[in-house]
Amino acid sequence: MSDVRVTYHPEIFDVRNIDQARQIILTGEGSTTDERWVSETPWLADEISNSMTITPDTIVIDYGCGIGRMSKELIDRYGCRVIGIDISDNMRALAIDYVRSNRFMSCAPEMLDALVARGLVADAAISIWVLQHCLKPNEDIDRIDRALRPGAAFFLLNNVYRAVPTREKAWVNDGLDIKAMVGKHFAKQREGIPPLEKTPKDLVGIVFWAAYQKATA
Repeated sequence: MSDVRVTYHPEIFDVRNIDQARQIILTGEGSTTDERWVSETPWLADEISNSMTITPDTIVIDYGCGIGRMSKELIDRYGCRVIGIDISDNMRALAIDYVRSNRFMSCAPEMLDALVARGLVADAAISIWVLQHCLKPNEDIDRIDRALRPGAAFFLLNNVYRAVPTREKAWVNDGLDIKAMVGKHFAKQREGIPPLEKTPKDLVGIVFWAAYQKATA
């Protein structure tokens, strides 16, 4: 970030209510938040379930959960347990109300570190529109890796280019290659782009999804 002379601004995610949260979680990008929420959420759940086995015994980490959009969808469909991780206190608090399930909990990244240090091992992880915004994505990818059991699945949806929130220039591309970073930790199993009808016009050609697996040994 020092090369572009801007200041990281994570407070952009400190929303006051669910409506504000929805607007920042899924910006319009040539569509609308409501249209994207309705169209993208079930498609993503389908793609995630095609990339991993999810049962009521599965523990999934939703890294960058926001208010729990995908956590809720996965719990409603499969009855799995989900640990939502987010840097925003407000997003985490809103997620409890939005998901409304005893199979969901939300905590800060630092709390996930503590849980892992005390023996937590998750079966799978997802990260949806998140790593593109992280200040130090390599640290976040490493945290996800540490929390997963050998052979666990990891599903990622992300911009090709970075969009780091800053005080001076709004969203900045610092040039970091998320695909390359994730590839150092996980083996890619499948990769693709969202269907055109699920992609807002301003994001066509600059987004991807990928399914990975952690090494078994």
